[in-house]
Amino acid sequence: MTLPVILPLKYVNVSKSRLGNILGKNKTYLVIALIEDMISLLKKFPETEIYLLTKKENMALIPKDLGVKIIFEDEEDLNKALEKGVNILKEKEKKVLILPLDLPFINERNIKDLIRLSKTQSGIISPSNRDGTSAIMLPIDKKFKFKFGEKSFQKHFSEFTKKKIPVQVYYSESLYYDLDTVEDIIRVLTIKPNNKTYFLLKDILSPDIIYSNLVDK
Repeated sequence: MTLPVILPLKYVNVSKSRLGNILGKNKTYLVIALIEDMISLLKKFPETEIYLLTKKENMALIPKDLGVKIIFEDEEDLNKALEKGVNILKEKEKKVLILPLDLPFINERNIKDLIRLSKTQSGIISPSNRDGTSAIMLPIDKKFKFKFGEKSFQKHFSEFTKKKIPVQVYYSESLYYDLDTVEDIIRVLTIKPNNKTYFLLKDILSPDIIYSNLVDK
């Protein structure tokens, strides 16, 4: 049994807007590095089938050879886009895993754990910094309303309860931190994960910028 993994990508050129003052045009390269890191990690596991959920206009900006399946969506709202993406897979799969792309510390242990947990009867949810959701897995035949946005973890947990879907919480420090603020950039530069995201940030941000100007507002 394969585990389909949906990676939602809205707009490449406007993503990570809070980092624009620090990264400038390099913000687009950061988004691409995050995409490539996530796909490279998932491809180590033949049990996964990777789907990039995105808009057609993004195709001109991302690498052509990602080697994943594409689901096009035209929704303004991420949650509606995810619901449509899941519906497309209903005929062929039993569970689906949703992973945000901005997880700079996600690792092989996390994917192994999630694959193992996909074989249980319950849904899975993993919390992230700022009360968000860093991973969510659910039975694909259930009508589930995604709640990504402010304080999404508790909203997603409540949705599992409302729909009477058993759920396990998967805690992982490497899934806990995303990459959305200047503080998050500092964390990546301090921990130094061995991926394209870290090396890109290391190359484009000089030590003077890192230590003098990276103040999270």
